[in-house]
Amino acid sequence: MRVAILADIHGNLPACEAVLDDIAKSVAPDYIVAAGDLALRGAHPRETVELLFSRCNALIMGNTDAYLAGNYLGGAYRERDHWKTELLRWTRDQLGDQLLQQLGQMPFSLRYTPRKGQDLFICHANPRNLEESLDPTLDDHAVRRFFTHLDAAACAFGHLHFPYRRRVGRMLIADVASAGIPRDGDLRPAYGVFTFTPKGWRVQIRRVRYPVRKATQALTARRVPGGPLLIHKLVEARYRHHNALMEAARRHSGLPPPGPVLRPPPGAAASSRPTVAAPFENHPPPEVDPSTLPTDMDGTVTGAAPLPLDALGDLDG
Repeated sequence: MRVAILADIHGNLPACEAVLDDIAKSVAPDYIVAAGDLALRGAHPRETVELLFSRCNALIMGNTDAYLAGNYLGGAYRERDHWKTELLRWTRDQLGDQLLQQLGQMPFSLRYTPRKGQDLFICHANPRNLEESLDPTLDDHAVRRFFTHLDAAACAFGHLHFPYRRRVGRMLIADVASAGIPRDGDLRPAYGVFTFTPKGWRVQIRRVRYPVRKATQALTARRVPGGPLLIHKLVEARYRHHNALMEAARRHSGLPPPGPVLRPPPGAAASSRPTVAAPFENHPPPEVDPSTLPTDMDGTVTGAAPLPLDALGDLDG
């Protein structure tokens, strides 16, 4: 059994199309699942949701889907005069009543069972709720409290927009997101492929190319509320604590730490000194101008100064 899972698409239609095309051409899964946060924060919420409903075998609810459907509100979306409230209203108008009703009826989670005792459990943020992120920097004790009640061999989730995998006891867990707004320093959309083998579940995180500029230009052209901030977040592609997240993700994946930068011996010519920065620098890199992005972007973000967390509300969608 093979299950392709994309999450946190956030109305980014060009990225969603690229991921679904890659799934069809390169993965050929038995099932395709959209694991929540389908529409809010992008320029094409209706088109994205319609595409996902037409191409996926199952869709589950994310926190921003619950906000849109009126199930409850979280974070700054509860503040009357915040720009996110205007964004919520605009997105609801774009979706219309029928799609909003469909979002509100999506389940919290689902399972696939290739063999007894080998369930794959899929949810949005964690097996308990739609809001708390399974941050790779959490210690084993903090992570285990989310899984103590869960009888499954593997768990796929999103919400953090930072793909990684780790073990919780014998359970394989993996953040497969984000397909729409990656936050791990790589502009390319991410999604996960879980494959059941004779040795149990295995997961692959795949990245695909897509026209980033098309997505940023649409946010401006369609006058999406908060557009400049949304564009900044899209091209920033990282959190303030990016280095800590990267180091934790590498550790859980069993990868060695990045090697030290070799320095020239004393007295060496200046031209022989390395020009590549150390892998984990403490100072922020320069800001990215969306207008300078190529039409088809495939690579990692080398710059973008982080905005204050209280300005963007990173973890409430």
